[in-house]
Amino acid sequence: MGGNAKLVINASLVLSVLCGVSSCTDEIENEIVENSAKMQEFDASDGTLKLGKKIPNPYSLKVVQQAYNELAEQSGLRSCETIAPTHLYLKFAPKNVEELRLLESDTTLYFYNYPLDVELIGEGGGYHDPSLPDSVPTYQYVCVPIDHPLPEVEYEVLDEIYYEEDDEAELRSGRAISWEQLEEKAYLLAGDSSIISTPETRGSQWRAGGRLRYEDNYTNTVVPLEGVPVRMRYHIITYQNCTDKSGYFQCSTTKRGDCKYSIEWKRDVFRIIPEQNLFVTADYVIQKNKSRVDKIFRKSENVKQWIYASLFIPAHEYFYGDRCGTQSPEKNIEITPNSEHKEKISGEFCPVRPKEIKIFCFYSNGKEKNSASYYGTTIHELAHSAHCEYVGLLNFLATNDNVCDTWAVGVQDFFSLRKYGKYGRLIAFPNTDPYGSQYTGLVNDLRDYGVEDPNFIGYYDDKIAGYSLLDVQKALLGITNWTQFRNHLKNIKPIDNETSKNIDALFDYWRTR
Repeated sequence: MGGNAKLVINASLVLSVLCGVSSCTDEIENEIVENSAKMQEFDASDGTLKLGKKIPNPYSLKVVQQAYNELAEQSGLRSCETIAPTHLYLKFAPKNVEELRLLESDTTLYFYNYPLDVELIGEGGGYHDPSLPDSVPTYQYVCVPIDHPLPEVEYEVLDEIYYEEDDEAELRSGRAISWEQLEEKAYLLAGDSSIISTPETRGSQWRAGGRLRYEDNYTNTVVPLEGVPVRMRYHIITYQNCTDKSGYFQCSTTKRGDCKYSIEWKRDVFRIIPEQNLFVTADYVIQKNKSRVDKIFRKSENVKQWIYASLFIPAHEYFYGDRCGTQSPEKNIEITPNSEHKEKISGEFCPVRPKEIKIFCFYSNGKEKNSASYYGTTIHELAHSAHCEYVGLLNFLATNDNVCDTWAVGVQDFFSLRKYGKYGRLIAFPNTDPYGSQYTGLVNDLRDYGVEDPNFIGYYDDKIAGYSLLDVQKALLGITNWTQFRNHLKNIKPIDNETSKNIDALFDYWRTR
């Protein structure tokens, strides 16, 4: 959140609310990965997803009906049952991002930005139908239960579907034809023999699953990816499960046949948005038709997907991890990587619709961020969002930069110390950097007597300790400037005269305006 972009409450408040952005200056890192690549090479290792030929759908009502008829004839049944559809395969055409988000607000449905009955070529994501301009969202494809309420967004029915879950599979003809028999026959009629011949299945049911991991290029380790929603799709039928703390995921039911895996970089309260396609959620198709997958997101293999993972990790930890009782960031936050070389800007938070965070991939000196830098910057911007959610939009916009960034730096350092054993950034020493001096170490000093990093710039031998993040957050409510911040903090809990004087000295030391 930089001084050049600070919003001021005045006669043009409405315009500020509509257009304002809070930005954050470059972080000063001791260890930054060198980046010698030109910008045109930035996407060189990104996977590209293309669509191939149309694939027959074994769950199409027509196919299932034919399968039933043939099995009934083979079984000598006197009459054939007319099967009614259980689901519909739909193609939505959202006209704008509002309609797209309306569709996605139904978390019981799994929308795809590509057809579900075509061959997928290559690993990648971000598909946009070439028949549509980039200025509108691409078509959204989904399989919905027949009686499911639908939003008021234009759609067409592509096919009627018949599908039964194994625990409720029984046709009205009794047990003469089981769902397992019917499904297998439908697969074979559709030309898909994987249901009986896939090596992993050996003709029996299995539980799809696997593991997702991430290459952290700050620690040079491979770590689990937690909380990532993984879709396991059998033609048009989708199951979803999020990865656990060890990065593992598993389908909720056993199945036969090939399974196609894909992920979306989002949870219910936040999403990662591709830089070049602001209408979709960042996604990735894993082209492995097998029972289990083990995917490691490496920068060298797919830089965009690695960046999405780099942003997802801190966002997930802030929203779903231990925040020490502090406020959650605003819901429906959209986090977008940005490859611009923007001078002295490391990240930006926009507190109005759309609630957006931009994370810049490069520093102003041309060096690229590493895993720890992405982590710290994302936490910092989310701390601004949590601050805004806690005090309200108007109060947040009226609050001085040094208060806002002091809080965000304190949260950033807390998370970064816990994860990496280091500060998220080095604090600019007061009065030596006019632009960055608002990023103070006040919150760290309030939490303990010293700092863990002996190279900490602006080290201050304070006499204060014992204030938690939650204590400091309470002091933010209803204040707009440095003096009010200090006075509120002194009222958070009982203190003696000595402590009061030490707090005064600490705030005076970090005073920037």
